[in-house]
Amino acid sequence: MINTKTNKKLGIYIDYTNAYLMELIGKNIVSRNIEFESGKTDKEATRINKSDSTETKTEYHLQTAYYLEISEIIRNYNQVVLFGPADVKNNLYTQLEFDHDFDHIKIQNINTDKMTQNQIHDFVKEYYN
Repeated sequence: MINTKTNKKLGIYIDYTNAYLMELIGKNIVSRNIEFESGKTDKEATRINKSDSTETKTEYHLQTAYYLEISEIIRNYNQVVLFGPADVKNNLYTQLEFDHDFDHIKIQNINTDKMTQNQIHDFVKEYYN
C-alpha cells in the first residue's frame, strides 16, 4: 500500500483501463494499480456511441469515479507526473487544473509511448532524479 503521508513524489502511468501509481521512496518504487471499471475495450472506450445517452451517461459516471479515486490519492503529494500514450491523462490533468484544491501540487503532464512495467519504473526514477 502506498504511504501518502510521508512521501511526496508520485508518478502515474494512465490509460483507459488502468492507472499505475508509483510512489518514489528514495530510489525504490512502491506501486498500486487502479482499474477503470468498464466493460469496454480500449478502442470502444475512445468512441462512445453518442446516440445512446444511457451508455454515455453510464460511461461518464464510471470515468468520473475513476478520476475521483486517482484525485484523492494525488492530493497527498507535492509533485505528480502524469504520463502515458492515452488522452485520458489529458482529461484528468485538465480536471485537476480547474480544481483549486490542487493548486499547491506541481502536476506535470507528459505524452509517452506505450511502456513496459520496467520502462514505467525507469521513467519515474529518471523524472525525479
